[in-house]
Order: sequence, then C-alpha cells, then structure tokens
Amino acid sequence: MNLYRHFVRYIHYPLTQMIKGERVVKYLAILQANEHKSLAELEELQWTRLKHLLNDAYQSVPYYRALFDQHQIHPEDIRAPQDFAQIPFLTKTIIVEQKDQLLNTSYIGKIYPGKTSGSTGIPLTFYCTSEYSSWDWASRWRGRGWFGVRIGDPEVAIWGRPLYSTIRRFTDPLKARLRNTLLISGFDYNPDFLSVTAQKIRTFNPYYIYGYSNSIYHLAIFFLENNLPRLPQLKAIFVTAETLFPHERAVVEQAFGVPVANEYGCSEIGGFAYECPSGSWHVSIENVYLEFIENELGAKEIVGTALTNSYMPFIRYRIGDIGEWKAQPCSCGCPLPVMQLHTGKATDTVVTQSGKRYSSEIFDYLNLALLDLQRRPFKQYQIIQTKPSTFTIRYVRSNEFLESDLALFRKIFQNTMPDSELQLEFEQVLEIQPESSGKIRYFISKL
Repeated sequence: MNLYRHFVRYIHYPLTQMIKGERVVKYLAILQANEHKSLAELEELQWTRLKHLLNDAYQSVPYYRALFDQHQIHPEDIRAPQDFAQIPFLTKTIIVEQKDQLLNTSYIGKIYPGKTSGSTGIPLTFYCTSEYSSWDWASRWRGRGWFGVRIGDPEVAIWGRPLYSTIRRFTDPLKARLRNTLLISGFDYNPDFLSVTAQKIRTFNPYYIYGYSNSIYHLAIFFLENNLPRLPQLKAIFVTAETLFPHERAVVEQAFGVPVANEYGCSEIGGFAYECPSGSWHVSIENVYLEFIENELGAKEIVGTALTNSYMPFIRYRIGDIGEWKAQPCSCGCPLPVMQLHTGKATDTVVTQSGKRYSSEIFDYLNLALLDLQRRPFKQYQIIQTKPSTFTIRYVRSNEFLESDLALFRKIFQNTMPDSELQLEFEQVLEIQPESSGKIRYFISKL
C-alpha cells in the first residue's frame, strides 16, 4: 500500500494529468508558495484575475455583454469592490434560462460538463475548463496538505453513486482503486452494511477519509458502539456537503482519534474554504472572489465569483448559504482570509417504516438520475417526510413536464431507497417558498 501511493503520486497521477491537460501539481506548488505572501499581495493577485475575467466575459460571453450594456457597466470602470457590486446577481434560474448565452464564444480548449443535484431544488448543468479543474483540485490538495495528506495517499471516499448507470457502478470503484481510493456508498446507515464497510476500511487502512458529514458521523457511531479499534495510518477526516455539528465532530474524533476538517464550496464555482488544524476556514482567494451580501431577510448571503472558469463564468453567483468574514487572522499563520458559515447544508436523516436510516443526501441523486435520462420535469421540488416511509413531493412544473414524469420520479425514488411500504404523494404548487434564512430546503423531516 505504501509503495503504491508513490506509484500514484509520481506516475499514475501525472500521467492522467497529462491526458486531461491539467496542471494540478504545478498550481499546487504556486498555492503553497502563496502561503508565504502577505494578504495584501494575495488580494492584489485576486483583483488582477477578477479584472481579466470581467474583460473576457464582456468581450466573449453574450449574456454578460448584454447585461453590462443594459446597466451601463464597462469592465474598465470597475476599479474597486463597490464598483464590482453594481453588477446584478447571477441566480440558478438565470443559469437554467440563459445557459447557452453564458458560454464563451471565443474559448478554445477542453471543456468538461458538470451537474448539480440541486440542494435548493433547482438542478443545473454547467461547463468548466481544465484550468478551472486544475486550480480547484490544487486548492483542495493545499488544504489537505495542512494535515500531512498528499496526492496518492490511500483514501476512503464515502460518497454517492449513479442510480441509472450500471456501467458506472462497475467502472467508478475500479477507477477509484487505480488512484488508491476505496469508494463507499454514503447513503446506507444499516448495521449489516456498516459492518461490511468497517471491515473493508480496516483492511484498506487509509491515510484519510473524505465524504458526507452525516455518513461519516454514523460510521463513527458504529465504530464506537462495536468497540472497533482505530485505523493505524489515519491522519485526518475531511467532511463536506453537510454541516457537522460540534457534538457530531466530537463523536467522529473520539471514534477515529484524528482531527476533522471541513471543506466548503459548491459544484458551480468549486471548493473554496478549507479548515486548517487551528479550526479556521481559510478561503482560497486565488480561485474565488467572495462577498457576503445582506439579503432580503437581513442575513448575509454568500455570493461567489469563480476566477478560473473562462468558458462559463459565474459572476456574483448567489450560492444560497449564509456566512461572513472573520476579522481576526488565524493563529496558524496562513495569510488566507477566514470565513464563517452560519447556515450550511444541514440535512436530516430519512427513516423508513422498517427502521432503516439513510442520509437525505441520497435525494441529491434523484435530480442527477433525471438529468442522466435527459428529463427535467420540475423547476423545483421539495421532499417532505410526514411519517416513516411516507413522503409528500411538492413540485413546480417545468415547460418539459409530462404526466409520465411522476411515474418515472416514483420509480427512481423507490430505486433510491427500497422499502416495500413506501408511500409517495405528489402535490403540484406554483412556488416553493424559502425559509427565514432565504434558502429553500430540498428535504424536510416532520418526524
């Protein structure tokens, strides 16, 4: 295992980078060197990248050319943050409606499709470049490096799985093992599954675990309840997608005896905040320009601009979460600024009549399955659990909606969470209202 991590780090990973046209290792070295610069120097670099992005978007992206002209904005006139704040927000609805107009007509190079399952009820398809992917992964590896984790180290990834692709269910774990990763489903919390999973993890003997917060939390409970020994090589656990509350973090750290670190971001503009060993969430300002804007309900909403995706730039994109900057620098000495997240992607546990428990992240893959089938019947939907195994699906029709889509959704839902007593009720609505935070939850448990 130790020998294989060197093979991945020095042969397999560089080879796949060359094939993809990515430069993660090169950019990682740049980001690590940036830790020796001052915050002022990093902010100057960030502003230079932002200006370049705005100029490129104005020249080559039809949506932004029309938007800037409509509001009498020219990139040359943007000289300070208050000037930048005059640009209207980008929303998920705009992306869905204007997707083709958001593409750079002058871009030459590789592009990659991306999808979001729609944690706010609106699934998206978007495109990014190898440059974007390179900086995004370099930023992630910088954050992991703070805990002594390096490219090629054995990883357990507790993550999702495609629902409608038999081929990918076979190929994804195989590809993962080639890069020294053991891929585990993050959806099933049942004892038999956790018992088999724990044995696989112990045999694999990872350096780090990465995945859904709630899934790792349930795995930690299983380790404690069954008095399983800790993993001898484990250095850290990285959690994402959901908020890991303080009492849950304590359980995870007790079970595995290593620090837990949060990673925060979104698919559309990448990961951009990484927790250091001192507990601060450092923002990779080389890759993103963040704003915390007071929304209609008085909360500070996170608005992000990705600085490295020139093909489909997201400028002043409303992420939907709530947070703010922390004024004090971190005691770890890293110059990157520090943010707080007040309302993260906190999700509930789904409970069936038979007593089985699942992470509600499993519902993210309903949207992805529909997109894989080239169906987008809903503008938004919301799943409400009223009783064990009883769910109400509130939905807003899209222009593509067909009555047969309800049967398709029911089938995907049942494949996602098999239960013989599952009951689904559909409720068509004109609009799904946000909560007091301004965010729409895609799953609500009323148990």
